[in-house]
Amino acid sequence: MFPLVILVWGFVLYQLFGSFFSTPNYATEELKRVVNITEIKKDTFLILADYRDPFLGGKTRRKSRSSNGVSQKRSGTWKTKNIKTENAWPIVIYNGMIKNNNSDRRVGILNVGGKEYLVKENDIIGGVTVLSINKNTVNIRFKKEKKTITK
Repeated sequence: MFPLVILVWGFVLYQLFGSFFSTPNYATEELKRVVNITEIKKDTFLILADYRDPFLGGKTRRKSRSSNGVSQKRSGTWKTKNIKTENAWPIVIYNGMIKNNNSDRRVGILNVGGKEYLVKENDIIGGVTVLSINKNTVNIRFKKEKKTITK
């Protein structure tokens, strides 16, 4: 039994000292590859987030709205239209409402100009005044013009 223990420990020590004191083996073969840039194609894709809403239970699709409220298809590019810049509405998306049951206070989640805000009634964000917040709609005013935005 003792010679077997000596043999096993000898093998372990040989492997240990061999890894520390031996010269490492490096790969000496060089691989050169020529890449033809004209063969590289642009990779394009479209993410379709068509999944079940975990809160409402059904599948929902959002419509993207342009600055004048006209629905457009979601493709890779946005269509631009010539609109007077002084009366141009910012892009406003209503994401939902949070309601405190104890105080009956409502807080809406609005996306104005690409930034999300938690707003309450009579708040002003980017020139947009929040008039009222409901479950599926929010009433807003921008430069004396009123609109109702739906979820």
